[in-house]
Amino acid sequence: MRLRNKNWTIDFIKNNSIWMLSNKNYEECNNKFDNNNDINIEIGCGKGNFIIQKSTTNDLNFIAIEKERTVIGVALKKAISNFETPKNNLRFLNLDALSLDTFFSNESIYKIYLNFSDPWPKKRHTKYRLTFIKYLDLYYRLLKKNGSIEMKTDNENLYLFTLEEVKKTNFKVILNCDDLYSNQELLTDNIATEYETKFHSEGKKIKKIVLIKE
Repeated sequence: MRLRNKNWTIDFIKNNSIWMLSNKNYEECNNKFDNNNDINIEIGCGKGNFIIQKSTTNDLNFIAIEKERTVIGVALKKAISNFETPKNNLRFLNLDALSLDTFFSNESIYKIYLNFSDPWPKKRHTKYRLTFIKYLDLYYRLLKKNGSIEMKTDNENLYLFTLEEVKKTNFKVILNCDDLYSNQELLTDNIATEYETKFHSEGKKIKKIVLIKE
């Protein structure tokens, strides 16, 4: 479900630009990280719960990516409410996933998170799914060697579709779980998104796939 357009996000993002990466490219943009730690991105950050919590677990760099300005504004507001000062390892980027290669260089990203992406259920919309082959090929180019993709979804069709699309790539599947909450070991370090909490409470099975670029 998309958030309704919220006009306050225009000025809010502008007034908190220290958290934002500009829409140029990573090397030239303002407010990038002041370290050389690995970059991890979440494509479709939603309200930000996952990426905000993830940024507190270690010193790696995290970028929350959303194409909708309103969504970025809501996630940014949540981050600001969680931290007194801007975190050195968390930034936000208002960008469409198809433009990732205009912003990042090849082999520059360590990990990509795809959490509860829009399943685009109609067959004619297959090409919009974030695990369609054109996206997987794009991710493969951007990831470093041994970089990975972690995907979670409640949608059975998207889950099965993704496994089929991966067969067309050079990615290796290192984890394929169709019921995350039945595996206590996998839940040890699991950070739930807003959708994940909602869907799990409704009794839906959460699926997880991890791919690696060897």
